This record gives sequence, C-alpha cells and structure tokens, in this order.
Amino acid sequence: MSGQDARQDVLGRKADAAQRAFEARGMSPSKALRRALSRTADVLWDLALVVHGVSVDLLDQDGVTASLGEDDLLVLLDGPDGATGFAALDRQVLTGLVEVQTIQQVTSMPVDERALTATDAAMVAPMLDGTMARFAENLDEHPLRAELEGFRFGAMVEDRRMVALILDAAQYRAFRADLDLALGRRRGTLSLILPERRATRAGAAGQPGAPGPHEALFKAVPVRLETVLARVSMPLRAASRLRPGDVLPLTQDCIDRAELRTGSGQLVARGRFGQLMGMRAVRINWPCTAAPAMAADAANAAETPAPDTPPPPEPTPEAPQAALPDLVPDPPADDAIPEGEDFPDLPPLDFETEMAEFDGLADFETVEES
Repeated sequence: MSGQDARQDVLGRKADAAQRAFEARGMSPSKALRRALSRTADVLWDLALVVHGVSVDLLDQDGVTASLGEDDLLVLLDGPDGATGFAALDRQVLTGLVEVQTIQQVTSMPVDERALTATDAAMVAPMLDGTMARFAENLDEHPLRAELEGFRFGAMVEDRRMVALILDAAQYRAFRADLDLALGRRRGTLSLILPERRATRAGAAGQPGAPGPHEALFKAVPVRLETVLARVSMPLRAASRLRPGDVLPLTQDCIDRAELRTGSGQLVARGRFGQLMGMRAVRINWPCTAAPAMAADAANAAETPAPDTPPPPEPTPEAPQAALPDLVPDPPADDAIPEGEDFPDLPPLDFETEMAEFDGLADFETVEES
C-alpha cells in the first residue's frame, strides 16, 4: 500500500469514527434508515439484514431517472396530499426477499433474469411499508420527519420511462442503502426516492389563516416606523449650510399628509400629525390594506417629472413660522357604532393651532430630496 493510499485509509477511518460519534448523540436520517431496514426484516421474517452504508442525495427529475437501474424493481410509494415517491430494489435484494417468504431461507443461487411482475412488487410490500413507518418514527423531532411520514406501498411501475412521466416535484431526496442479506448470501441495494415538500404543522393543513410555526417569534420582532411630514427640495449648496435651529418652510397642508414609513423607506400608512395626551401622535386616516396601492401611486408620482417651479427660499434662522390651520377630528361614520351599543368616549386629539406650541418639533427627521 502506497503512502497516499494509507493516508486516505486513515482519513476514511477517522471520518467513519466521527460519523458514528455524531450519530450516537442523535438519530440521523442514515442511522434511522439502517435501523428501520434491519428491524423490519427481523420482525417480518427473522431475516438477518445488515446495512453497510447509506448515501443521501438531492436529485432533480432527470437525476432521479438516471439513478434507476435497468433491471431494478420499481415501486410507486403513495404519500399524503397526493405526494408520490419511489422505491427501487435490485435483483439480488428482490430475490432474497422472495426466497425468505417462499422457501424460508436465502440462498446463493444465480439470480433469475425473468421479467418482473406485479407479484414481485406485492412480495416486497410488507418490507417497504414497515421500513417507511419505522423510518419516520426513528426521526422523532427531526426536520425531515414531516417529509417522510405517510408513505406506503402503491403499485409496481413498469420502467424508468413511466417513472419520468409520474415525477411531479422539482426536487427529490434519494436514500440509497447497501444491504447484506443472511450473512452475505445476497448483497444489493435498495433506494427510497421521496419528494421534497414543505413541512406543515399538525392540524394546520387546509385551514386558511392558521398560525405559522414562527408566529410568536415574528410578533416579538421590533419594527421601526418614522413619521414624514413633508419633502423639501433645495439646492445642494443650501442643504450643506443647514444648521440646528434653521427653519424650513413647509406647506399649510403637510400636517394632513403625514406619512408612516418603515426604516427602509417603504410607505405603510398616511394620516394627520398632532398630539394626544401630551405626546406627539399620528392619526391614521386610511386602512393599511390600501398601503400597497398608495405606495404604488407615490412611486409613480415620484417618477413623474415635476413642472418647472422656482426653488424654495434658502432657510434662515430668522424665518417666521407659519401658523397651522385648526384641525378637527373626522366624525365617526353613521354605521361605525352598532345600534343599541354604547361605547366610552375616546380621548380627543388635541391638534395645536400654532407651530410654537409643538415642543421639540425640530427633533423630527425631515426627508429631503435634492
């Protein structure tokens, strides 16, 4: 053995030892499948079945077809919600399973090259059903369990061309196990090919509006909202001279057109700016469901070139503050309160009529556009 081969052999043994140590701490899919196959064969026929290795691959539809052998027995696996998977058994494994059920022992006689029939598929059905059930049970609390549950024997598939016609998922997870039957009398492979499908919470399938798996987490995520009173255009030289205490001229209707935007600038709602119980507040005057349409209108308006207008005067500390018009809260609609029900009065929105009465108004951030 050369030095390179010896090094590769040592690395392989170390990798195997690390894999066994990892699987000892938790049930991996490979370990779960090995146990499911061995346990099912022992319970059904007292058959000594040893799994020497399991490989797991993600395949597309062409990859699934290419991975199937010409002489393999192909079986359709029926899954929940119309999902379809496949099992492939080579001639050695198939012959061993048929022998243990017919003559109660596995032989080493040459494999018969006869054409496969639906009877062969029926003979392996107990093995497939028991393996799939134990495979999912062994993966308790594993993310893949939801993808493996509910599959069982369906029917025989004639050839790979028929498999290609049945494939409907974008991606499949292929488990390929190398099997040893009856202390080496038969050696072959068994493959389980299952579609990748989105895991759903128990009881939530088919229920629109059901809470998602991460609802509580996302409800606790902080959201930053900013109030935008107006957008002011000014020359860059004027903006570079802005200092604390400068006054920017605003339009008279900016209080009625306050915007609530996310930290990234996305429009959430529109409303009126004022104060409530001594604190600055925004009264939303259109529902949140209209936000996408309003955001689209705002984006279209931003793309439309504005008519030529003279630039606003440069800000000066001595510029007088414009008086704000009196704002009266909109009266409730006639059908807002059902007949026969009394609701407590809401505290009034106290909108001041003078700009000087808004304490700390200069603290608000102003979105500027050059």
